[in-house]
Amino acid sequence: MDILGMMQELPMEAVVAIIAGVVVLLVPRILNYAIAAYLLLIGALGVLQFFYGQAIRPMPVLSIVAGAIVLIKPAILNYVVGIYLILVGLLEAGILRF
Repeated sequence: MDILGMMQELPMEAVVAIIAGVVVLLVPRILNYAIAAYLLLIGALGVLQFFYGQAIRPMPVLSIVAGAIVLIKPAILNYVVGIYLILVGLLEAGILRF
């Protein structure tokens, strides 16, 4: 199977993650912006599901907020990612609900 065919079978979130990872490895100094772009794209893809009749889940909204914060204030990336991961873990575990 060729690479294009394989990429078409992957979920869009996986494609975005792979591209963001490659960009970070090739140009490490843009890590903050790559993470911000990744979070914004994942959030936007999640919110787009609303237009296909699904409810908006909290994780895409959380991704958009985290991505915007990192774009506005790149120096606080560690804190934003740490808080984001804690909230995602709590959401996935069902401990935190919206």
